[in-house]
Order: sequence, then C-alpha cells, then structure tokens
Amino acid sequence: MKNYLKKIATKSYAPKSEWNLLRIFLVFIFVLSGSSEAYANEHVIFQNWAVDLSAETVEAYTANDSKSSLGLFCGGASCVFYLNANLNCQPGTKNAVLVNSPSVSSAINMQCTIVGGHYFEILDAFDVVLTALKTGETVGFATALQGGAFAVTRFSLNGAMPAIQKALEDAARRHAPKSGDPAQSLQPGFKDITL
Repeated sequence: MKNYLKKIATKSYAPKSEWNLLRIFLVFIFVLSGSSEAYANEHVIFQNWAVDLSAETVEAYTANDSKSSLGLFCGGASCVFYLNANLNCQPGTKNAVLVNSPSVSSAINMQCTIVGGHYFEILDAFDVVLTALKTGETVGFATALQGGAFAVTRFSLNGAMPAIQKALEDAARRHAPKSGDPAQSLQPGFKDITL
C-alpha cells in the first residue's frame, strides 16, 4: 500500500496543494480507523447479562421476566450499581433494601433517581453488591413498600461476573492515566477489586 501511495504521489494527478490536502485527509482516515474501537458502540452478551459500551459510558446489566433490571453503570470516573424494579419512588429519597445471594445477606441503602423518565434506585455499598453478584445462580432484592408489604425482585447471575469484569476493565482503561501526562497521573483512579 505504501509503494502504491508513493507511486501516486510522484505523478501529478492534482495540483500540489490539492495533493497535500488529500494526504492529510488520508492520514486522518487511517488514524480514525485505527482508533474506531474507542468511539464505536458495542453490545456484548454474557449468558443472561449484557454489556453496552459507548464513547462515554459503560453498562453491564440483566433483566428479569417482569422487566425489572439490575446493573452496573459507569460514566465519568465513577461506577454505581442500580436497581430498576419498576416501582415509583420519590427522587432523592433514601430507603433500605435487603439483598440476598448465596454469598451475602445484608441490608443496604439505595437512593431514588429518575433517568430518562425511568425510576432507578442507586445501590450504596458497592463492595457488598459486588460480593453478592460473585457466586450462585440468583440474587434477590426486597424493597419495603407502604402498608408493610415488600416488593421482591430476583435476577439471574448467569454471566454476571464476566459482564461486570468487562465493564469495570473497560471503564478503568478509559480513565487510566496516559503515559507522559503528569497532570492526569495525579488524578485518583478506580479502586482495585478482586473478581
């Protein structure tokens, strides 16, 4: 390919200024094609979990038969676990939720927020949720409702850890300090975890 470009460059098909513009355009195209992975949207399936990678965000998630979802969302320099249990909640309110899996039974806090017209509960205690998702076939969440009732949502863990690992690795790679950039190397990164 290089020899072909050299051969074309020596022939005078276009004026010198137009040829320089064409060469700049070709270099630009080659640079973009080499880094297209960083800008392309990607959707990867891991059994019952999926990972969506975009230029700005990374998300690993699953949904159950009731269309409730559980996932990990990374944007900017932070990642959070969320629960979308199709329950209306008051944005900004904090509630307790019981999480149960073969490795964890715990009460954690969650905070309601609205994203794109949908109610999401941002789960606190990142490490507790991560540990709950590491082993077993299912994880369950029990959320207190008015009148003493509970809403229980359960999710498959088949494919959870490979999906979460891919999402965390991709998010960390995006925010890793670039070599030779001292200002960025001083910024805090992601916390080390054991998967």
